[in-house]
Amino acid sequence: MRERRIGSGCRAGLILVDQLISSASNFALGVLIARAGGADALGTFGVAFLVWLAVVGTNRALVTEPMTVTGATDSRHAQLPEGLLASLVLGVAVATLLGIAGVVLELAGIDAVALLALAPCIPSLLAHDYCRSTAFRLQRPDRALLSDVGFALVQGAASIALFTLGVSSTAAFLAAWGLGATVGAVIGISLNGIRPTARGGVAQLRALWPRSRWFLAEFGTAFPADQGYLLVLPILLGTSQFGFYRAGAGLIGPVVVVLVAGGNIGLPESVRRFRRDGVPGLAAYARRLTAAVVAVTMLYCGLLAVFAEPVLRLTYGEEFTGAVTITRLIAVQYVLLALSFGFGQAVKAARLMRQLWATRAVSAAVSITAVIVLAQAFGLIGAGLASVTAGGAYSLGVAIAYRQMRRLHIAGGKDGEPG
Repeated sequence: MRERRIGSGCRAGLILVDQLISSASNFALGVLIARAGGADALGTFGVAFLVWLAVVGTNRALVTEPMTVTGATDSRHAQLPEGLLASLVLGVAVATLLGIAGVVLELAGIDAVALLALAPCIPSLLAHDYCRSTAFRLQRPDRALLSDVGFALVQGAASIALFTLGVSSTAAFLAAWGLGATVGAVIGISLNGIRPTARGGVAQLRALWPRSRWFLAEFGTAFPADQGYLLVLPILLGTSQFGFYRAGAGLIGPVVVVLVAGGNIGLPESVRRFRRDGVPGLAAYARRLTAAVVAVTMLYCGLLAVFAEPVLRLTYGEEFTGAVTITRLIAVQYVLLALSFGFGQAVKAARLMRQLWATRAVSAAVSITAVIVLAQAFGLIGAGLASVTAGGAYSLGVAIAYRQMRRLHIAGGKDGEPG
């Protein structure tokens, strides 16, 4: 009996609603932490969140994205238990490393509460993210939506309880985040019909490695160029100033709903267009996807740039109105990032990760250099200017990789394979 599929229009709507819920829960968590502990607490949470982005990006590069690009879309042949175990193996390894690093930093007199609180949450967070990716790959975003609703309800209830009781510890709020992830993962595993296994996780990582190493290389340069360079800011400016940066980023952050939802829709659809119509069909879809993402991003970021001060005051409190300029600069950064969105998905779908990796390596070097030089020279405003530079460098790198992809396929004389 064939597995029931959902129409493309309905899938897109469910994916958007799902991502709205997922991003709203992260945004609300940041707001509660800022209200409870101020800029320093929000800065500490910002460090933990950046580490989490690095971890989940690595897992997607090693497991979920290569399985999406090359794997089956039928649950009977999709190796779902092995993929889940592979994510859990990575999660346990990363949690152990973070725990050790946190203890070492604490012994050295450096506050590492973010790492120590995040470490035990990592396996659940990765399992939940894997289940979401699986649902999208099987064209069942309704399962991802139900999983995220469970996640958000549990995390929200626990976080509000902490706030109501006057708890200001960032570690406690991170624990609520991990609790929500555990519930969301259990729901996702059940809905996707994944029977947990204790065998095959490492073998799955090895089987994916010929493909995943290029996804990992691409992420290893994309993340520093896009987000990872921000880990320098707490060192240069302190966690309190980084908290102001996070407030601005938090207001603009909901636009990531568009980017992530666009990726969840765009990568599988780009793969289908490439397999069915070759590069001409892929290129046409990339242009349409980019135009849609840019339009929504410009609308949202433009409104936030205009009304930054009252929205900051209403959301985070009077203390954070000093983040107006940084909010506007981050808005510019995300518009620049959106300009290359569909073309990045196209390069991934065409499996030409080497080209994407090479150009993003240059973008990463530009971003890291910019944040060190500009933040040291101009403080928080310099950090915003570095973000604008990073956004421009990132999109330029993707555009170059996309152009190289088109040239390779034209030289090969085929629609579907490079020369």
